[in-house]
Amino acid sequence: MPLRLGLLRLGLGLAVFAGLELEVCAQAKIQVKQVAAEQPGQRRMTVEDLWAVKRIGRPSLSPDGRFAVAEVTTYDMDKNEGTSDVWLFATDGSQQRQLTTHPARDSQPVWSPDGQWIAFISKRDAEEAQVYLLRPDGGEARQLSKLPSAVTALKWSPNSKTIYCIANTWPDTPDDESHRRRQKERKERKVQAAIIESALFRYWDRWLTDGQVPVLFAVDVATGQHRNVLAGLNVHLIPTTASEDDFDIAPDGAEICFVADSSKDFGREFNADLYTLSLDGKRTLRNITAENLGNDFSPRYSPDGRFIAYLRQTTRYFYADRQRIMLYDRASRQHREITASLDRSCVNPLWSPDSQEIYFEAEDQGYVRLYRVGADGRKLLALTGQYSDRAAALNRRGQCLVFLRSHFGLPPTLMALHLPDGEPRIIENLNRDLVSQWSLGFVDEVWFPGAEDRPVQMWVIYPPAFDKTKRWPLLQIIHGGPHNAVTNEFHFRWNLHLFAARGYVVACVNFHGSSGFGQEFTDSITGDLAQKPFIDIMKATDYLETLPYVDKTRTAAAGASYGGYMIAWINGHTERFKCLVCHAGVYNWHSMMASDILKFRERALGAPPWENMERVDKQSPQRFSLYFRTPTLISHGEKDYRVPVTQGFEFYNTLRQKGVPTRLIYFPDENHWILKPQNSRLWYNEVFAWLDRYIGHGPD
Repeated sequence: MPLRLGLLRLGLGLAVFAGLELEVCAQAKIQVKQVAAEQPGQRRMTVEDLWAVKRIGRPSLSPDGRFAVAEVTTYDMDKNEGTSDVWLFATDGSQQRQLTTHPARDSQPVWSPDGQWIAFISKRDAEEAQVYLLRPDGGEARQLSKLPSAVTALKWSPNSKTIYCIANTWPDTPDDESHRRRQKERKERKVQAAIIESALFRYWDRWLTDGQVPVLFAVDVATGQHRNVLAGLNVHLIPTTASEDDFDIAPDGAEICFVADSSKDFGREFNADLYTLSLDGKRTLRNITAENLGNDFSPRYSPDGRFIAYLRQTTRYFYADRQRIMLYDRASRQHREITASLDRSCVNPLWSPDSQEIYFEAEDQGYVRLYRVGADGRKLLALTGQYSDRAAALNRRGQCLVFLRSHFGLPPTLMALHLPDGEPRIIENLNRDLVSQWSLGFVDEVWFPGAEDRPVQMWVIYPPAFDKTKRWPLLQIIHGGPHNAVTNEFHFRWNLHLFAARGYVVACVNFHGSSGFGQEFTDSITGDLAQKPFIDIMKATDYLETLPYVDKTRTAAAGASYGGYMIAWINGHTERFKCLVCHAGVYNWHSMMASDILKFRERALGAPPWENMERVDKQSPQRFSLYFRTPTLISHGEKDYRVPVTQGFEFYNTLRQKGVPTRLIYFPDENHWILKPQNSRLWYNEVFAWLDRYIGHGPD
C-alpha cells in the first residue's frame, strides 16, 4: 500500500539538520530538505564528461603549509587509457602548476619533512615502478630506487634521510639476487599450473598464487641503496590491502609500526594486528594489539613520540563494524579509546603538532565530515558538514588542513582550511570550466518511515529544467555493500546526475544496513540481508509514486554488487518495476563459495551453508526464480573475483530459459567495476537503451 503521508518541506539550517536524531524524523513522518539547487548550464552531462574530469588524488603538504602536491589523472577516451602527473597547488589558491609531464604514470607524491624533496612513483625507463625525487621548484626528476620489484606506498622518515615503501617479494628471497633468481625461474618454467593449499588464493581481480608477499623496504636518500626491513622475521604486511596507511615511523626514527595478520590460517581467519619493530641492531618485534580479535590498523605516532593512534574494530568478521580511534601509550602499554562518544566509523587519523588533538574523517547521515577530537577524548567537534570531505592532510606546523571536497554535482576538488580561524577555500580549478557547462537538477534529502517504521534517508536527484507539472519516469538506484551508504559526493561509476540528465527522477535509498547512521542501524540486517532493505526500497517507491510528477507506470530499478543482489531479489518478489538493471550482482549464495572472501559472509548470512542450509537458501534470489517476470539487463566482468562472473551467467540463463526478456553485457577485461573509458561508455549506452525500451525517458 502506498504511504499516505503529508509532505513537509523544511527550511532547516545545516547545523540543525545534521544533528537531528532519528526519532525526531519519525515524528515528522516525512521530511524533505533541498541540499543542492538547480545549476543552470549550457548542456546536460554526458558519459564522456565523466572521463573528461581531471581526477585529483590524495594531497601531501609542504612543512610550512604553503603548498600541496597531488597526483592528477586524466583519461583519453579515444586511446581508452589514462595517465597521471604530479601537480603543485598553493594553499592560498594563488597558483597551480604541473610538475611532471612524462608519458609514464607519475603517482603518489609525498613531500619530505624538511621540504627539500617531493618523492613519487613512476616506471619511466625502469623495468618496474620505482621511487623518483623532484625538487619542489621544478627541474628534472631523478630515479632514486632500483628495487627488483615494483614499489608503492611511500612514506618519509622524520629526518628526511630515508624513504620507506612497500614491494612484493618471496619470504625466502630477502636480497635482490635471490629475488631475481626466483623471478627468472618462474618466468622460464614451462608449466603454469598453480598448486594451491591456502584459503585465500585470489583477491578482487588478481591471483595470489605466486607466493609473493608485501614487505617494507627502506631506501637511503643519499645513496639510493635499499634493504628489506622485515627480512628474516617471518612476518609481512597483509597481502590483500597493504598501503601507506598500514605503517608509520616513530619521530626519533628508532621504531616502525606496521599492520600484519596474526591469524594462523589467513583467508580462513582474519585478524589484523599492529606490530612494532625496533630499527636498532636488536630488531625487537612485538604484537601490541594481540588482545583484540578484531582488526587494528592505520597506526600514527604522535609527534612527541608518546602515543600511537590507530583504528580498531572489535567485532570479528564484520567489515562494517565501527572503527574507533584508539591511543596506545608506548610507556605504559595501555590502550584507550578517544571516540567513544561518536557512534560513527573514523578514518585517516592525523595528529596536531603538539600531540594534543587528532583530526579525522567520519561518514555521518549521508555526508563525510572532518572532525577534531582532543587526545583526552574531549572537545569532539565537526569542522565541516554539508559536503563529503576526504583524504585530509595536515602540515607539520599544524595551521593548514588540505582535503578533497565533492558533492553529487562536484568532482573531488582540492580545498584548504587554514586553522583555526579560516574558512575552507578552493585552491584549484582544474575542472571548473567543464563543471560550469553542466545543467544539473536540484537534489533533495528525504527522510521517510522505512522497515519497522524506522526513519530512513533517501536522495532524490531531479532532471535539469525539471517541470513539476509534468509526469516523469522514476529510476531507483540501489547501492552496494550492503553497508556502503551513498553519500553526497561525486561518483564516477554510478553518477546520479548523469542518470537524471537522461530525464529520470532518480532516487537512492540508504536502507537498513547502510553505514553512517549508527552501529545498530548498520548491523540491523545481519542474518537476514534482504528483508529490511527490500521493505525500505518499496516504501520509498510507495512515497515517490504519490508525488504528482512521478509516473508510476514508468518505474525501473538498477543496482550493482549488493545492489545487483537486491535487483535479483526484487525480480522474485514484486512486478511493480517495468524493467531492471543488474551489474555484478549476487544471484546464488551457494555458488558464491567461489568468491575470494568467504569468512565474513558467515556472520552476514547468519550461518555458513553447512550449518544452516535453509537459512542461507532463504536469502538467495535463485530460490524465488519461479516468480521472475521482469525484463532484466545483466552485466558482469570476467575478472570479478568478489562476485564471480558465473553469478551473472546463472541469473541470465535462468531468465532466458524462462522466456523473460533479458540481455547480457560481458566484459572480459573488467573486474567488479567498469574501469575503462570505452567500456564505461558502452555500459551506459546499453543501460540507457534498455530503460528507453521499457520506460522511455523525459516527461510524458
